[in-house]
Amino acid sequence: MIPLHGIASRSDLPLPFELVVAGGAVVLIVTFWVALFAWKRSKYRDLKGREMPRLTRFVDSPAFSRTLRIIVGAVWLLMAVSLFFGVDRIDNPVLGFVYVLLWVGLVPIALLFGNVYRRTNPLRLLLRWRGATAPAPFQSTASVLPAALALMVFLYLELVQPGGATVPVVRWFAIAWVLWVVGGALLRGQRWIQQADPFEAYSRTVAHMSPWARNERGVIMWTNPLRNLASWRVPKHLALLTCILLGGTLFDALSNTAWWVRGTQHLEGWLWPVSALGMFASMGVVYGLFWLGTRPYKGLTMDALAPGLVPLVVGYALSHYGTMLYLEGQRTLIRFSDPLGNGANLFGTIDLAPSTTMFMFPTFIAVVQVLLIVGGHALGVLVTHDIALRTAPSGAKVHLPLLGMMVVFTMGGLLLMFGG
Repeated sequence: MIPLHGIASRSDLPLPFELVVAGGAVVLIVTFWVALFAWKRSKYRDLKGREMPRLTRFVDSPAFSRTLRIIVGAVWLLMAVSLFFGVDRIDNPVLGFVYVLLWVGLVPIALLFGNVYRRTNPLRLLLRWRGATAPAPFQSTASVLPAALALMVFLYLELVQPGGATVPVVRWFAIAWVLWVVGGALLRGQRWIQQADPFEAYSRTVAHMSPWARNERGVIMWTNPLRNLASWRVPKHLALLTCILLGGTLFDALSNTAWWVRGTQHLEGWLWPVSALGMFASMGVVYGLFWLGTRPYKGLTMDALAPGLVPLVVGYALSHYGTMLYLEGQRTLIRFSDPLGNGANLFGTIDLAPSTTMFMFPTFIAVVQVLLIVGGHALGVLVTHDIALRTAPSGAKVHLPLLGMMVVFTMGGLLLMFGG
């Protein structure tokens, strides 16, 4: 089975466990302290940045758009062939494409280049005749509840579904994804795609942490990622979507811990329902804690404060899956040469071996993982504080529940990372 869990165990990380946990708590508390006493007014209410009209004309030009869509469309077509005509083996590249390059790779791509997934979404290309590839509306606030539910289904496929890493199971889920998005778009209009496609909604959410944004005139801007995130006119049900993403990653880490493995190894046929219950419970706990933490902020909904969870989602995803993306991503690209599993070597890469150089530096990996988790929480605090200052009082008491929630998330994330 493809190793979908990129996180290390406590014994694998060459860092003092108690020092890491204490350091994480100190960093988070100091961040709150600085925000309370040095950040007295909202700095990022409005989306501003350096406009780049030349880059905008290049990126929006027909030549660039067509080239990008042809290249990415060819990759999707190759993987569709592999999915429907390839062999049911673990080395079928479509498995790595779905679980590694698409699901995990989406995060760094969105951070570096913004919501490029929308420009290359294969379902939008299929519905181009319906206007699905038209420019995105400026900060649409349409509900993403359908996408949140679809993300829950995908996480169920990845983490719980028996045989989730087999071609027939992935094939049926892929068919359901196409029917969900394309069928809904045909019935409800092309806006349904941004509301219901789980990968596009995920990419759009992460892209608001990138340094790239577009203003109301459609001009690309280089901006502060915190401003990009804090000035976002968020869609409805963003809080649910981010909590599902965060809860799914936390359950993935939880299911890798030694005590979970010991406690469930005797369940046999009951492992599937117990795992499903554990995943949904993890999402529910995250949502409940966020609800409690945001109660004191009068005049602000959970959705309005949900951008503060996006750095946590990104930090956990990169920390948890980064090593998997590095290793399994290479293996998947190598296997592209043999999409049908018949011994072909289309691109001359089938005999290559993935590089393992990064694993020669375990201390570096461990430090980066810790920094991603703690840094994600610190940035989340700053974004939430900036949003809260617009309507909520700036006194310390109103922030204490949120501080408590962030400390719980930080300590929980570090404990799971160390296999606690």
